[in-house]
Amino acid sequence: LLVSTQSTGGFKLTSPVGSFPANSFGVHDMIGNVWEWVEDWWTVDHSRSDGSPPSRGEEKVKKGGSFMCTQQYCYRYRCEARTKTSPDTTGLNVGFRCAKSV
Repeated sequence: LLVSTQSTGGFKLTSPVGSFPANSFGVHDMIGNVWEWVEDWWTVDHSRSDGSPPSRGEEKVKKGGSFMCTQQYCYRYRCEARTKTSPDTTGLNVGFRCAKSV
């Protein structure tokens, strides 16, 4: 595995929380450490008229991108990027985000 450390703060794999400056909302680490599992089941038409995701499916959605992404790998590397993967997929570049309403 060849991973450029030039744009990742020198980290070869994931970086510790808070390693990079916060965004304009004061939130750290919104993209790039690992692809994030989300609750939704995959569908090509993710813009359904009522806004709801499918209630079941065969593959789950993951979003964002990971430390392994480069211009040659991981098409559309950005927060809105979404791709599908089987529910039993594991790896160093896939995780989830804990969130709390305030």
